[in-house]
Amino acid sequence: MDELEAIRARKMQEFMKRARSPAEPVEVSDVGFNDFIGQGGLIVIDCWAKWCGSCGMLSPIVDQLAKEYTGRVQFGKLNVDENPATAQRFGIMSIPTLLIMKGSQLVETVIGAVPKNHIKAVLGKYL
Repeated sequence: MDELEAIRARKMQEFMKRARSPAEPVEVSDVGFNDFIGQGGLIVIDCWAKWCGSCGMLSPIVDQLAKEYTGRVQFGKLNVDENPATAQRFGIMSIPTLLIMKGSQLVETVIGAVPKNHIKAVLGKYL
């Protein structure tokens, strides 16, 4: 019976980890930003705006990565026009910008519509 309980506990931990890291990006705002990054682990915030053509090119890549990294990386999207305080806090001057956070700390910034493999390489450094 101990082995069965250990398996159950391990499966529950895996389930909870996936629940914290959904298969699609979460909309993040100035108000909830600290709570979102405070969950810990590796987090990617896609900073974008509706009028930005390059942001539109990067968005589907971020969506794909959220699916691929479910359970390992949390993805969020922050509209910089609607959330200027967070954009100012991190000195975002160009979009799209990806903020790579680990343990609630900014560890890297990726600016521009970069290829998927570039983002995967960056994430690989922190996983």
